[in-house]
Amino acid sequence: MKKEEIDLKRLEMRIKSHKFVRQAEVSRDLEGNINVTIQQNRPIARLLSTEKDVYLDEEGNQLPLSTLYTAHVIPVTSSVVAKPKSGSFFQDSVGKAYLSLLRFIEKDPFWNAQLAHMDIDQKGKVSFLTQVGDQRIEFGKPVNVQEKFRKLFIFYKEVMPVVGWDKYSRLNIEYKDQIICE
Repeated sequence: MKKEEIDLKRLEMRIKSHKFVRQAEVSRDLEGNINVTIQQNRPIARLLSTEKDVYLDEEGNQLPLSTLYTAHVIPVTSSVVAKPKSGSFFQDSVGKAYLSLLRFIEKDPFWNAQLAHMDIDQKGKVSFLTQVGDQRIEFGKPVNVQEKFRKLFIFYKEVMPVVGWDKYSRLNIEYKDQIICE
């Protein structure tokens, strides 16, 4: 096609229709070149369920799995999210706290590497499986996130090197100012 025959608006709408495209802009410069600027939707978690697996972006939107690559993100299982109308769970008033927790993990290099799996139970309590060590971390509801991770980090730094990484199978950080080890 000749440059003049290309419908820029239609091309832009076609690009925007792709699930992994957050924002797209198509324009022509003074020399007649076509410029395309794209902002990508980036997955921060993978929702695993018996019905379907999808990625979750930082705004709580579901993205399809890609046949071309696998994103290195935390897998999430939940009986709460697996219910009908689950497409908007991470965007409603209850789910936003869980989305905020996922954003925190994704942005923190240590927790992003350490946490291998996240589960949300029927009561809405979060638990994690770890990469290093064989612990189940019982996090509780996604409130006071920074404080809970701060005390867990101190525990990892001060206690685990002394007692060993395989000493405890369960760490509960749900309650204020304490860690319950088993």
